[in-house]
Amino acid sequence: MELSDPTLVFLLITLGLVGVGIETLTPGGILSGLVGVICLILGTIGAIDNGAISGGIGLLVLSIALFISAAALKIYRPLTIAGTIALIASGIWMFDRSTDPTSIPVVVIGGLVLGGFFGFVIERVSRVKASPVSYGPEDLVGMTGDVREALTPSGQVFIDGALWQAQAADPAVRIHVGEKIQVEALDGLTLTVKQFDKQEGAGQ
Repeated sequence: MELSDPTLVFLLITLGLVGVGIETLTPGGILSGLVGVICLILGTIGAIDNGAISGGIGLLVLSIALFISAAALKIYRPLTIAGTIALIASGIWMFDRSTDPTSIPVVVIGGLVLGGFFGFVIERVSRVKASPVSYGPEDLVGMTGDVREALTPSGQVFIDGALWQAQAADPAVRIHVGEKIQVEALDGLTLTVKQFDKQEGAGQ
């Protein structure tokens, strides 16, 4: 399919919105946001080339508004379902159906899958952020997590559903994004961490 194919254009725009949305809700991964921006740029170029209809664009904007409202108002499922319906409708009527129609089966399946996934992420992340901390900060010592912003020697780590500022126990060691770490100590709100040793963890 060429970039000007209306079905591909719709899927690119939808994937782009999902990628940017995931990066907004769970910052630090970078990859999802980068892929999202690239998909949005390509999708926008294709939409302009194909002459997107204002009604379809309006439904797409409505879909985005409903997804945002689902996270902001914590009305997860009803607004997510409404957003998914608006997303599918925007794909069907984004382009002139008499001259350059999108594939309805592809749009429906793509909209359901991507809308459902986006809804799951919104609900999951929002509930994690809203859930009370059931342990004291000192209980973080010994826990494991992964690096979201490279420790050089300071950065961010994700542990038990939350982002923390952290620094490497050994300032000479650079711990990259995605690597597994273990908490050694807590100084105020900054964690001191080390690279997680799988053999050491298995032996405990």
